[in-house]
Formats: sequence, structure tokens, C-alpha cells
Amino acid sequence: QLHEHHQVQGETLSVRERMSQILERLEPARFSEFQSLFSVREGRLGVVVTLLAVLELVREALLELVQAEPFAPIYVRLRA
Repeated sequence: QLHEHHQVQGETLSVRERMSQILERLEPARFSEFQSLFSVREGRLGVVVTLLAVLELVREALLELVQAEPFAPIYVRLRA
């Protein structure tokens, strides 16, 4: 039983692909809720991929994140 074979399938989530999806979804003049970028059905891996995509977009100055005060909702929009 110790040497059974099984198939491991890789997930089809990609950070670069998620970055493109986020850019297509957001509008420059409108803030969207940060949490709206995440999907429960994707599970933990979806959260990680989306968070990495958002951080990369912020680093590349394509996205803007705003929070009015600690623990307040976070909003995101495309940079003009």
C-alpha cells in the first residue's frame, strides 16, 4: 500500500492571467471593493494567486489601493 501510484493534477491558476483579468474587470474612475476580486469557489490557491496578482499590479503602478483607516474596507481601482 505504501507504493501506490496516483495522479496529481496542477491547478490552472496563473498570476499573470489573474493580473489580466483584474485589469479587464476594474475601471479607472471607480473604486471597487478589494474583496470582490476573490472567489470562494477557488479556495486558498485562488486567494494566493489573486493577492499576488494585486500586489504585482500595485508594484507596477497599475492599481491603486485605498483604506480610510485601520480595519476599514479596502478599495481598489485602476490608476489613471
